[in-house]
Amino acid sequence: MVVTREDIAGQLRERILAGDLKPGERLPSTRELVAQHGGSRTTANQALRLLAAEGLVALREKSAAVVLAPEDAGKTPESRLADARTELLELRDEVRTIRHQFEDLERRLSAALGRLGS
Repeated sequence: MVVTREDIAGQLRERILAGDLKPGERLPSTRELVAQHGGSRTTANQALRLLAAEGLVALREKSAAVVLAPEDAGKTPESRLADARTELLELRDEVRTIRHQFEDLERRLSAALGRLGS
């Protein structure tokens, strides 16, 4: 029996959707996929590209693939990048707010210590 990219992608898809492979988890390498499922490394790479096109995984350098969170499934890389940028900007704003609160607390602490004569 010839193993196709759809065969490998289908088995990985089932594991992802069943929650056996969690968001952020790295998928097996193409070598490992070939050892587990058969086929060739080209077939395994094509299977990973299918899953990436479906938005279930993100492909990283050196043919690593990482499972995406369900809310990221189906999003384009550009959309995921825009979401990440928005989140980072929100975090930056939170850090600034906390920094201002910290500076205010330092001023109040210094004033209180000053009143004690320390």
